[in-house]
Amino acid sequence: MPQILIKLYTTLRLRLKKEQLWVEGKTAADAVRRVAEEGGPEVKKVLFDPDGAVRNEFVLALDSEILDRGSLGKVRLKEGMVLHIFPPISGG
Repeated sequence: MPQILIKLYTTLRLRLKKEQLWVEGKTAADAVRRVAEEGGPEVKKVLFDPDGAVRNEFVLALDSEILDRGSLGKVRLKEGMVLHIFPPISGG
């Protein structure tokens, strides 16, 4: 199974106390689930909506390509890819 690097930012970085982690998975959906498993129930609650879908506020990019959250299960991973999970953006 391919191993990929997950880059974490603000919200997830603070909760997981890591800037990045390596996970295994066949699809992007597998990789995101691994992040939730690593972080436990609190991270799962932040990352996923009640239906189990990645919350709309998060933007996911595999290498330099923005992913459609509805198609994560179809996105096949290759060894060494980098998945960025960008948090909700706020401003003032």
